[in-house]
Amino acid sequence: MDKLFYDTNVLLDVLECRAPWFPDSSDCLALARYGKCLGAINALSISNISYIQRASSCSEIYAVFQRLRVFLDLASLDHVVVDAALTRQLPDLEDGLQLESALAWGATHLITRNVKDFSSNPLVTVLTPADYLLNV
Repeated sequence: MDKLFYDTNVLLDVLECRAPWFPDSSDCLALARYGKCLGAINALSISNISYIQRASSCSEIYAVFQRLRVFLDLASLDHVVVDAALTRQLPDLEDGLQLESALAWGATHLITRNVKDFSSNPLVTVLTPADYLLNV
């Protein structure tokens, strides 16, 4: 079974119904919701999204993440992950943290719209939601 680690931008596409990405991101996230794959995010995504969504009520933000936690695991974002990201030195540290968190969780795929910002890694395939859905 595939293990999909979802980058923050994919979650935001769904939560904000961002066009034109919403349908593919929503369908890709639904795969985890309906048990067709395992899915995960990390605490960095929760923190970033809660900041971006700060105009929403606190109760709405908590409710969204409580619903997501029903079907999404939380991948590690500990000192090992941070140190690995600091060593890898991707141009964007946040992307490095996401990649290392996905690797620590054992993801088979990292689902993002920023494919170009992730270095190639033989342990995880980096795809957009649309590209992943083409292969399902």
